[in-house]
Amino acid sequence: MNLISFVIPSRNNKKYLEWSYDSIRKNLGYTHEILLADDFSDDGTWKYLQEVQDKDIGVQIFRNEGPDRKGIVYWYDFLCEKATNDVVMFFHADMYACPNLDTEILKHLEPGKVVSATRIEPPLHPDGPEKILMDLGIEPDEFKESELLSWLISSPELHHSKLSKETTEGIFAPWAIYKEDYEKVGGHDELFAPQSKEDSDIFNRMHLLDYKFV
Repeated sequence: MNLISFVIPSRNNKKYLEWSYDSIRKNLGYTHEILLADDFSDDGTWKYLQEVQDKDIGVQIFRNEGPDRKGIVYWYDFLCEKATNDVVMFFHADMYACPNLDTEILKHLEPGKVVSATRIEPPLHPDGPEKILMDLGIEPDEFKESELLSWLISSPELHHSKLSKETTEGIFAPWAIYKEDYEKVGGHDELFAPQSKEDSDIFNRMHLLDYKFV
């Protein structure tokens, strides 16, 4: 199995970042690389990242000391450049990695493809082909983890087309790509920094290169 480099920038999001990091290590093990960036936080994020690096040799950490934030556009490109694996996964700092996420992503990934994971999220926004709506809590301390894991193991809904048997066509976070393919796109356009409107631009450029979205 190929190894993945998870790239995760964060700003003043420590409680979610802890939850996100823990989910990767708990559910996917310690084989994949994790790159974490603190974008000028003042909530103790940097101290936490240092503690993580001290105990986990598979983690790289980076820090923006300010006075201005750099934004997700800068950090995704920076972290991707620093990644040491052939596959990079663009992961948000408030996402939980379910068991077998890596296996399912890599099952479909090949050069010229971008593979997105199906999201499971509370019904705060309309349903769509890229997500499954389940009320498992909003905040990390409300998260019904055991209920989620039990459902993943035993639910007949695992045969739903949104899960492992079939795929949809599209792109949405979190998504994985070969690092070489990402470099061909040229990364994000700094025109959009530090805002979050870069998605449509970079996805359109991938489309122009005839990448397939899974």
